[in-house]
Parts: sequence; structure tokens; C-alpha cells
Amino acid sequence: MKRTRMKELRGKRSQSQMAKLLNISQQQYCNIENGKRGIKPKDFKRYEMIFNEKIEKLAPDIF
Repeated sequence: MKRTRMKELRGKRSQSQMAKLLNISQQQYCNIENGKRGIKPKDFKRYEMIFNEKIEKLAPDIF
């Protein structure tokens, strides 16, 4: 399941820019945004802070 909310909130920033903010590779970020890879529970807070959105809305398929 694609995580469209993440893509919407990313706006004009590139996947590489987002990956750098999240301290992951661009490939990892691409896989997370496209729903091919999950977000580790230990990283939920970081995603919430960077996207300014609850993790439940960023990745509803996890919950």
C-alpha cells in the first residue's frame, strides 16, 4: 500500500532530501513511501517530528 500522505507532505522536496533528514538512504525512503518497506517502531517519533503528522496518518497500513 502506497503511503500517499507521506508523498503529499513531502511536497517539492526530493526523496533524497527526505532521506537525509531521516538519516536513511534514498532507496530505503523510496521503499517506505511506496509501501514496500515498513517503518521501524523506534523511528516513529522521528517521522512524526519531520512530517509534523501522527504516524497513524503517515502509515495507516501499519496500524
